[in-house]
Amino acid sequence: MIPTKKLLTIFVPALLVVSLAFFIQIIKYQPLFPKVAQQDNTPKQFVIPLYPEDPIIGSPKAPITIIAFEDFSCESCNQQSAMLEDLINKYPNKFKVIWKGLPITEFPYSSITSEKYGYCANKQNKFIDFKTSAFTNNTNLSETTLQGIATDIGLNDKKLNNCLNSDEVSTYIDNTKQIAQILSVQAVPAFFIDNKQIENPKAEYQWEDLLGLNQ
Repeated sequence: MIPTKKLLTIFVPALLVVSLAFFIQIIKYQPLFPKVAQQDNTPKQFVIPLYPEDPIIGSPKAPITIIAFEDFSCESCNQQSAMLEDLINKYPNKFKVIWKGLPITEFPYSSITSEKYGYCANKQNKFIDFKTSAFTNNTNLSETTLQGIATDIGLNDKKLNNCLNSDEVSTYIDNTKQIAQILSVQAVPAFFIDNKQIENPKAEYQWEDLLGLNQ
């Protein structure tokens, strides 16, 4: 039988070695498990960024702002656009529409091309003219059609071609897509007032009621 004193002589140093090894492991791996600060789970409203390149329909100084995600190939966008332009003419300086072109159509022609033309038309202060013609031809926005529209509304060919081939137009469209994704836009047209998506009105009087135009 081993005396107690001898057992202590054997096990105490062993215990100290194990404890030291464990302590070293804790120190060694501590950086892998940093203390995580408590997260604030309160949802923060996303503020839709506005850019100097965004086309503005109506008076820039109008107090009410509608942000519109639309596609030139979209018939519903065409109908909504017509209603809003009628109301802008009826109630000048009451509200404005900021256009965010969101190309989602792939057939029969990708609407990315028409959106590029719209961006470049806006650079020449011809966006309204382009939008009107593009919506009129919304089922046939081929390159040939878009070139014809550009000629009809008097776009400068050299400036247009430089713009169409620039990185800035692609970057602008990509930024708009990212914004739409953050906002969970599921379809166009999609309208936002005060950074909140609204249910699309189906008639002009519903827009009037929503915007308080007839008060």
